[in-house]
Amino acid sequence: MIGPDFLQATRTSYDAVAGGYAEQFREELASKPPDRALLGWFAELTQAAGPVADLGCGPGSVTAHLNALGVTTFGIDLSPEMVAVARPLHRDLRFVTWSL
Repeated sequence: MIGPDFLQATRTSYDAVAGGYAEQFREELASKPPDRALLGWFAELTQAAGPVADLGCGPGSVTAHLNALGVTTFGIDLSPEMVAVARPLHRDLRFVTWSL
């Protein structure tokens, strides 16, 4: 499956699991020091570069982490349900759905 059919199938799959996914991975970064270190390094490189888009942001954990590190960031996801989950969790950040 390629093209729009693949994207629609992916969107439908993530929409179906959005709430559970957000709950399961809510504190994922807390147990991943290498990931936090890499994000810290990325933040240092990009803070003055302008806004950063977190593509495939899901429930917004990485978007929020980068924001806490001083990066102007926003999230984009294919799944409207993931974006709907991210918005109330991180009210001060912008999340948008990527249109097919």
